[in-house]
Amino acid sequence: MATTLEELEKRLIALEQELAKLRDKVEPPPDPKPWWWDIPMLREARAQQAAISAAVAEAYEKMGITGPPVGPEKLKEMMLASNIDPNDNAFTREILAMREE
Repeated sequence: MATTLEELEKRLIALEQELAKLRDKVEPPPDPKPWWWDIPMLREARAQQAAISAAVAEAYEKMGITGPPVGPEKLKEMMLASNIDPNDNAFTREILAMREE
């Protein structure tokens, strides 16, 4: 059975109309936020983020900290230039000693 162009056109229009009806019935996609998004402590932190950022910026300004953070490679170079062994764990040892007191 040969299908004419007119029949194909009618079937295509009917299909497009049916598709439009189905699209209207589809629920909107789920909220893309992760499961932890609505944890009360995190929700409160997000609400206070502007104040926290302002306080950090003020503290950095008072301490004279400017510019972007230094990466680990650059930090290691700076430590070596200041005769500090980057592999030394003196800081950790002191913290452990304080815990034992």
